[in-house]
Amino acid sequence: MRNLIPPFVRPMMRLLGADDRGAFGVLVGMLLATGVLLGMAALTVDVGQLYQERAELQNGADAGSLAVAKSCLAVAVGASAAPVCDPDKAATYANLNAKDGVAAVTLVCGRDVRDVLPGCPASSGTMVDCPSAPATGTNYVDVHTATRTSGGSSLLPPVFARTLTGNAGYQGSTVHACARAMWGPALQSAQSLAMTLSLCAWTQATGGTPPTFGTDVRIFVRDAPSAPTCAGLSAPGEFGWLTDSGGCRAAIDLTQSGAIGGSDPGKSITKPCQDVLTSYVASGAPIFIPIFDTTTGSGSGATYHLVGLAAFILTGYANMNPLKDDIPSPFTKSSCPNGGTTPSCIYGHFTQALVPVSTSVGTGTYFGAAAVKLAG
Repeated sequence: MRNLIPPFVRPMMRLLGADDRGAFGVLVGMLLATGVLLGMAALTVDVGQLYQERAELQNGADAGSLAVAKSCLAVAVGASAAPVCDPDKAATYANLNAKDGVAAVTLVCGRDVRDVLPGCPASSGTMVDCPSAPATGTNYVDVHTATRTSGGSSLLPPVFARTLTGNAGYQGSTVHACARAMWGPALQSAQSLAMTLSLCAWTQATGGTPPTFGTDVRIFVRDAPSAPTCAGLSAPGEFGWLTDSGGCRAAIDLTQSGAIGGSDPGKSITKPCQDVLTSYVASGAPIFIPIFDTTTGSGSGATYHLVGLAAFILTGYANMNPLKDDIPSPFTKSSCPNGGTTPSCIYGHFTQALVPVSTSVGTGTYFGAAAVKLAG
């Protein structure tokens, strides 16, 4: 106990002829009476509780905004005739992220193609509010969350703060949070197949705008019988293959206007591309294929002007290597008839899929490859 008495107190106690037995209790009593210990408890416990509440509400707002954005995304690309944008998902995920299982969702607002979401009020500019609305044409949702206890109160009750002098009337605090999620066509992908298809071929396969997903189609990559009515399936002397960045992948970045993809004119499909195509047929996972609208140059000097990313479920391919006939494929040369020629083609259907990693969300034409991300 002696070591617990502050050194500056001991000389005074010796002068008074007293020992230090029981002095610690006196010191604690003095600290309690003056409110020092209660103030420290209020600072550590009550303020810590506020920070914990803020973290839970922010997690709930983040999860809720992403959930609502994903529900709205299905409508944005024409996948459903009914407005399935579901603001109620925000409350579900806000509650799931609260320790007591309860949180208040005070507002769900934003902009979507069917006007299901109400418009958002002007931002207050505070830390707990979402920022000002993004550029016109951007699809987004803001989810605002606030404190709600299991008893229904909107106040987070204090533990120690009310015991402080002059603070007896303090009933607690309401904590707020806000999160924004945006969705739209994906502008970046590091996993796109090093193959590109023309906008003309995409339009023929999906019916244009809005696109029809899920219908099995055969798409000619080169030497197509539809070439006279669908010009530009590939550049002159080119076969629709982009410069391979490794593993038959092409790193696509459409964040800059006039995005250009370099070409690889090889007639023979490479072993990595053969393996990738075969693996996609087996797995049924979506392939992300860049869409181009124009070409420049020819052969090894050709470039493709890329305008978006499509998602495609590959079920087969044929004649990807016209010089050899020993590449395993679910189809044969007769699968791509064109009189006496043997055009190359792929089989499957366009679909809607989220690009696994995309740092940018666009506002242009949807080709099925979409991105959802938190913003603001």
